[in-house]
Amino acid sequence: MDKKKKLIWHIFPPFLIITVLSLWAVTSYSTSYFKEFFLNNSEKELSIRAKLLQKNFADSLTIDINQIRYIDEQCKVIGETIGTRVTVILPSGIVVGDSYGDIEKMENHIKRPEIIEALRKKKGISIRYSSTFKKNMMYIALPVILEGRVIAVVRTSVSISAIDREIKSVRNNILIAMISTILIAAIVSLYVARRIALPIEQMKKGAAKFAQGDLSFRLAAPNSEELSELAVTMNRMAENLDRKIKDFKNRSMELEAVHTSMLEGVIAIDKNEKIITINDTAAKIFDFPASQLKARYIFEVANNFEFQNFILQALATHEPIENDIVITRDEDLIINIHSTALYDTEGMRMGTLIIFHNITRIRRLEKMHKDFAANVSHELKTPLTTIKGFIETLQEMLANNDTRESKNFLKIIEKNVTRMVELINDLLSLSKLERLEGTLIQFEKQHIATLIHVVVNTCHAGIQAKKITVNIDCPDDLTFMVDLSLMEQAILNLVDNAVKYSLKNKIITITVTKKGHFIDIVVKDEGCGISKEHLSKIFNRFYRVDKARSRNEGGTGLGLAIVKHIVRYHHGKIGVKSEKDKGSSFIITIPG
Repeated sequence: MDKKKKLIWHIFPPFLIITVLSLWAVTSYSTSYFKEFFLNNSEKELSIRAKLLQKNFADSLTIDINQIRYIDEQCKVIGETIGTRVTVILPSGIVVGDSYGDIEKMENHIKRPEIIEALRKKKGISIRYSSTFKKNMMYIALPVILEGRVIAVVRTSVSISAIDREIKSVRNNILIAMISTILIAAIVSLYVARRIALPIEQMKKGAAKFAQGDLSFRLAAPNSEELSELAVTMNRMAENLDRKIKDFKNRSMELEAVHTSMLEGVIAIDKNEKIITINDTAAKIFDFPASQLKARYIFEVANNFEFQNFILQALATHEPIENDIVITRDEDLIINIHSTALYDTEGMRMGTLIIFHNITRIRRLEKMHKDFAANVSHELKTPLTTIKGFIETLQEMLANNDTRESKNFLKIIEKNVTRMVELINDLLSLSKLERLEGTLIQFEKQHIATLIHVVVNTCHAGIQAKKITVNIDCPDDLTFMVDLSLMEQAILNLVDNAVKYSLKNKIITITVTKKGHFIDIVVKDEGCGISKEHLSKIFNRFYRVDKARSRNEGGTGLGLAIVKHIVRYHHGKIGVKSEKDKGSSFIITIPG
């Protein structure tokens, strides 16, 4: 790339060159004019003298052409008088008179150009170097005609060295004036060029600042009307551009904020199957940061066959399409996926927009609701069927006056009614907990030891019936921030289960310890225990390890699910350790 020159060097040299050439042309013309002027004057003067001498010598030559000496002497006298060299030449080229030289020694002049012209009865003019005088001379030769023939030639000549000296003097003076003019012109042109270039240079620097993003900079208005209008226009352009860029940035930030915060996953793919943009929600589906996925091929990221097939369909059609796909992981994701074609401003297809909806939780809730409805129906149907059957039996017995087993039947009915009431209460409690979502929990400082003793006293009847020993290991001064009623219900459910599933004369141990910022509450029993395959499911609703025993003990299958919700709302967690026929330990861990 050629190196660019500054504006001043585009203006100054041409201006100076034009000035120099103009002055040189003037100088050359003036010199030629003066030279021609002086030569013309000399020619006229010599011609006049030659004509006068032509007539004079015509008379002398007419009298006696052989009086050569007389002619030569006359030439010398005339030449000295008028200061001009005078020469008389015969048609043969012999010099018969000369005001300067010795005619005996002078060579034949027949080949002199002026003599040749004079012998043709014309005026001969010649400017040439003289070997006699060793200088440039001007020669004027006129024929002397007698009876129609040339009898001699009269020639006058003068040195043009003086003319050359005058011309040289004039040329030198003009050159001095030209050089002076060039210097002045150079200074003036440089000044003018700088006056023109300086504001443009300042505007260039301002434009460079605009290009660097400094749109707050403003150009000073030059004195020139045109440049001033240009500066004002550029400042207005920068102002408008700054405003538009700020508006664009604000809109871009708004769109980016919306794009980033969307719960839905969004991917834009170009027609070459490259990712244009992707938000964090969509990136998480593929276990990649969003920043690493832009400009990558979508099939490098998505290795799910169903998803790949969907993308191929979306790119092949202009119509919106929708489908549900399953992405296999440790926990499968169910994704509802939509696609729509993307077009540029000219209406040309540029890619596809894909929107993800993670419907895993919705599908799980739907399944949970179905299972819940089925379980509730089953759990309520069983005692209702039992109650109905025994009521019908009682009615028959009353009709037959047979009341022998009526008390036992009423006890069975009472037991099933109680079970239904407990189930309904647990359902209401669980529903309330799900509805609360932790928003209405009232945290207060409570003594843990007091709460545990209240729970143990509540279970006193069951403990006494099985002669169970309850050991409590809890510091009296230990406190925590909890919702009293909810935490009491959670611990009560654990202790009640421990009592229900413990044999007679066994021990239940309740241990409370503080570990850093957390408190562990452990309820340990020596009951039947839980097999390993059941441990991960026991906190699910209506899940029972031993359904028959659970019904006999009066369990609803919702107690541990309630405990799980309560602990979660206290920002804690619950775990279980158990071995078959050796007992179980339930551990609640909550912030202290």
